[in-house]
Amino acid sequence: MTLRHLLTPLLFCLAVSTVQADNSDDIRKSIPKLNGEALIQAYYKLYVISLETDDLEYQLRCVNDFISEAHRQGNRKLEGEARVEKMTFFYNNGINDSIYEQVPQTLNYLESTKSWKNYYETWSILIDTYNFDGKTIMGMDEAKNMITDAENRKDQYGIGLGHYSLGLVYAMMRNNEEAANAYQKSINILMKLNPKPLQLAEIFSYYSEVLDILKRYDTMNAINKQWRQFLMEFYNFGQNSNAGETQNRWGYYYLSRAQVELGTGHYTEASKMLDEVKKSITYEGSNLSNLWMYFRAELYKLQHLYEEALALNNRRLQYFDEASDPSEVIRIRKQRAEIFEELGRYREAAQMYHDIYNISDSVNTNDTKNKLAEMSTKFHVDDLKMQQAEERARQQRLSIIIIATIIVLALSIFIYFRLRSARRLKVAHQKLEATHQELLTAYDQLEETTIAKERIESDLRIARNIQMSMVPSTFPDRPDLDLYGSMTPAKEVGGDLYNFLIRDDAPDKLYFALGDVSGKGVPASLFMAQATRLFRTLAAQQMMPAEIATRMNDALSGDDNEQGMFVTMFLGVVDLTTGHLSFCNAGHNPPILGTEFIDMIPNAPIGLFPGLEYEGEEIADIRGRQLFIYTDGLNEAENNEKDQFGDDHLLDIMATHHFDSAKETIEYLKAEVEKHREGAEPNDDLTMLCFTVKEMDVTL
Repeated sequence: MTLRHLLTPLLFCLAVSTVQADNSDDIRKSIPKLNGEALIQAYYKLYVISLETDDLEYQLRCVNDFISEAHRQGNRKLEGEARVEKMTFFYNNGINDSIYEQVPQTLNYLESTKSWKNYYETWSILIDTYNFDGKTIMGMDEAKNMITDAENRKDQYGIGLGHYSLGLVYAMMRNNEEAANAYQKSINILMKLNPKPLQLAEIFSYYSEVLDILKRYDTMNAINKQWRQFLMEFYNFGQNSNAGETQNRWGYYYLSRAQVELGTGHYTEASKMLDEVKKSITYEGSNLSNLWMYFRAELYKLQHLYEEALALNNRRLQYFDEASDPSEVIRIRKQRAEIFEELGRYREAAQMYHDIYNISDSVNTNDTKNKLAEMSTKFHVDDLKMQQAEERARQQRLSIIIIATIIVLALSIFIYFRLRSARRLKVAHQKLEATHQELLTAYDQLEETTIAKERIESDLRIARNIQMSMVPSTFPDRPDLDLYGSMTPAKEVGGDLYNFLIRDDAPDKLYFALGDVSGKGVPASLFMAQATRLFRTLAAQQMMPAEIATRMNDALSGDDNEQGMFVTMFLGVVDLTTGHLSFCNAGHNPPILGTEFIDMIPNAPIGLFPGLEYEGEEIADIRGRQLFIYTDGLNEAENNEKDQFGDDHLLDIMATHHFDSAKETIEYLKAEVEKHREGAEPNDDLTMLCFTVKEMDVTL
């Protein structure tokens, strides 16, 4: 969803909700006969009629006539309304320089007339212009000032609108956590007003978009209930009679509900909600239409209807232009790359990922990242910058003392040795200038270091979110299978992986894999992503585990693997009806079946040596016994004394404890590892996968 919203022209107290289609010539002929507020209203009608033309100069002339007549009559209230109309005209037509120049003057005028609603709405125009003009830091500062101003006046509408504007700034910065907090505050305040403002419809929509990115579907459900209550109240009680607008507002509500159903795997309900969205679309190419195409394509993709998904993605791409939001471009191209992968069109998918990288790299260089952490609390700078400010003040006081001492000394020497004192004073001044320049250089270096650190931390947070999205977070709900998995990187990103696959056309076959990439950090995470994608692609072709391992080794080893990276893996496929397990161990830790380690044939890790043929094994029936697979972040977890958790301790736990579910097993072992560490930092990634194939009663 694009963040920029189009302001509806403000109506003053004399204007009705719709303007009759008066002929502008007739109105101008009647002007000499009119006076008072009727004359002002005539100029207003001329301005409204002018908006139906494409002549911006004529529109500007009409709104200036409107202002001039209200000013000539000394009607300050209507002059304020007219000034707001002019700012709205500038905003809707992207005339940003005029907004920067004239909004401060308009705010002063509205403050003098105590027109607080128009005052804060005009202020929000300035904030939005900074935000969408790429000046997000200035937009954040203005939003802070607006909230503080409204709090001092105890104006709840201004406070709520200020938090809304702040949320838009955070969303533009991709700081979704802070955007969600700001939107929630805005809703909490504005929902208490009577009547409730129309802006709530937009806030609910933007808030829903952020919650979908954060995958907070429980919160989305609660927000959707509030949203529906607002729409029912606002549009059923006659506050707005525009049928097209009403239809559009409900469309965004149903879109939010569709996002919840997609995110929670309820595809039938998601399809119903998307059908409701489609009914609300007034024309193709609108923002709502574009969003419908994206999420309908997502649904097709999840239902493995890739050709249908690609057709909708093609339609969506037709409406891109140079002004399109880069984040939206990235989202649509990422969807397209994923569809190409599923269709086996790997060259096109690779090119699409390359395009995404270039766009993302250009977006990430935006200077707004320099202040992503500035407002992590309400409006207080963080401790580091406070310490820097205090240190700067201390250095300045010290400089003053040194200068004062030099001056006193120079004056004393001047009294006794005039010629010598002048020379020494000059030397002292030169040293002082050099010291001052050194301090300035040190301050600049400190600021550059801080900015670089913030940029790296932000990029690592994004990388972690991408990596965590590649491992499953939802698990099958089946009577014949209890399955759960967990991955906890030791650093911001890691090299462990786990995954599983149950095809719709083979519901009795569970493919699974767990692995540990050599090394840690970003290189390991990239190798992990490649290994995960290869496993899922080959498993979807229903190959046996040994063949999957052989194919993966061919793809990951050889000349392309210049860093010599490899991954240890345990891969398997189990028949959920008979319990038959086929598996291949590629240099990984032995899993535990029941209470014993599985005795396995050794194979080399994947990626070390090209041309290897991997050997597989099988177990006739594992039903009723829990299969537990893990990385060495479990058995080799260390405390401060470097004592390891150990295989014996692990086996002892599995033998002496009864667990009712796979999730309970993993959560208990995670807690035991934390207890063993005794506060020590994790020395490796910790990943676990556990499942039990249940014996089902069959009644003949």
